[in-house]
Amino acid sequence: MGTVVYLVVLAAVLAVLGATLVRSRRKYRAARRLLASGVETDGLCTSLSWNDDEGTVRFSYTLPDGTKHSAESVPMRSVSETPGATVKVVYDPESPATAELKNLLGASLVHHRHIVMITAPALLLVAGLFVFLAVAGVAALA
Repeated sequence: MGTVVYLVVLAAVLAVLGATLVRSRRKYRAARRLLASGVETDGLCTSLSWNDDEGTVRFSYTLPDGTKHSAESVPMRSVSETPGATVKVVYDPESPATAELKNLLGASLVHHRHIVMITAPALLLVAGLFVFLAVAGVAALA
């Protein structure tokens, strides 16, 4: 019975790690795309939010066709933007809802790459432990 509990807990951990990995990988690829072919425009800092010692900037921007979008920056330790200030935004012309503050593109790339580099090995480790426990549990039942 104990093995089943461990497997359920490990399955939950696998789900969380997997979701984190997929999300960060997508954001990493989006940051690379923005660096390669993003379009720069002016935006407006609409708000700041803090979580522990990291802040994020919420900003809005308007496309040449008049479509309005809003996005949120990567978390950062120091924030120089203030609500109501004009900010430089880079957006993806193929997916205009994907955007980042121009001065944070490099930090965004590094941030999401680090999350991927930490999460991928952890996911493999937990998956291996899951398989090991599953095989050991089946063997114990036989």
